[in-house]
Amino acid sequence: MTGLAATPTYPPAAAARRGLTVLVLLAFLTSMDITLTALLIEPMRLELGLSDVQIGLLQGTVFGLSYGLSSLAMGWLIDRRNRVRLLLAGIVVWGLAIAGTGLADSFGPLVAWRIALGVVTALLVPAGLSIIADLFPPERRSVATSLFVGGQACGQAAGILIGGSAFDLLTRLPPVLAGLTPWRALYVGAAALCLVLFLLLFALREPDRQEKTADGGGAAGWRELWTHRRFLAPLLGGLLFAVVAAQGAHVWPAPLLMRNFALTPGAFAGWLSAVTLAGLIIGALAGGQLAELGRRRGGRAAVLLPAAVAALLIAPLSLFAVATTVQMFAVLIGLALICAGLIPTVGAIALTLNLPNEIRGRGIAAYVLTTALGTATAPAAIALIGDLLGGEAMLGQAVVVVSAPAGLLGAACFMLAMRGDRRPEATARA
Repeated sequence: MTGLAATPTYPPAAAARRGLTVLVLLAFLTSMDITLTALLIEPMRLELGLSDVQIGLLQGTVFGLSYGLSSLAMGWLIDRRNRVRLLLAGIVVWGLAIAGTGLADSFGPLVAWRIALGVVTALLVPAGLSIIADLFPPERRSVATSLFVGGQACGQAAGILIGGSAFDLLTRLPPVLAGLTPWRALYVGAAALCLVLFLLLFALREPDRQEKTADGGGAAGWRELWTHRRFLAPLLGGLLFAVVAAQGAHVWPAPLLMRNFALTPGAFAGWLSAVTLAGLIIGALAGGQLAELGRRRGGRAAVLLPAAVAALLIAPLSLFAVATTVQMFAVLIGLALICAGLIPTVGAIALTLNLPNEIRGRGIAAYVLTTALGTATAPAAIALIGDLLGGEAMLGQAVVVVSAPAGLLGAACFMLAMRGDRRPEATARA
């Protein structure tokens, strides 16, 4: 590829902030909807007669594989098509899939709708990050990206708080939505919120693509991506292991609290949502600030140092799953979620800073594919290991067996990625 084209001209600050607000709301709503499954999986399991292995497949393998396998195609679309229009189509499919989940009557339909959610997530998240990279220059991009990830964190916390409180309320009331059971009513209500987001996205303007080189289409784009392999391959490896390490804290808290401490969703929804919100928000915002600090002091490669430290810390923090008191559980999982919020933020920032515009969508798609593989394998692996160790009562031990080694491997990969990109700040392409 040839050098950069004309000097980038980013949108005015006010327009960029408005666009970012809509994208943060997109991150919030989609993350809230996904979190409902983790919160409501026990009542779903009991009503539909699901096993732990089926839960692991729904939470991880089915969603993760569809998410990952469609990511490269979605990345290609994002690099070549109007991203706002793609988001509009995606949110329509999203709402249908969420409503379908609430109306499913067996494992088969749940699988079909989780596949749909995985495919559309592979579009929504990379498209949002790609637009942010064209709204803000490099020196402001780290904070903007961290706010997008922070929106995802808020959505996860809101899913726990609102979902848990509403579930307990609905269990005490007569059926209000065509006789639907509480967990089904929550899904249908969440789907209705997609209409609001659709209207906000409809008013969003597609930004001009910035920092462009001569040719990023077709095979040339993939060849350009290959030139970044010494940085990109270990970065993706670190993200893969870090996602595996974090899945215990993302997927299994509600079942662990219900099984190990005999708590109902309403009994822990308030404090678990607060811990989730605080942990992921602190992690996302700290990731943005620490990544920018690393960029200023050590160049683009140093952006990844916070991710390496966070991955290393996840290993001992995975002991939350075998905590003997609720208080210890809350403290350890809160710290683990800080690390879990920091790592994807830093990873996304590193990609948007190091890859040029024409291949940024494909680079983010590779990021999506990698995280999807971790999401696809870890929950089912934890469930299977739990069965091998002795059944449902060994779920906590299985979380530790999977998460601790994965955290250590993730830290090692991030350090290798830092060594793989030693270009000076002045010569690296944003």
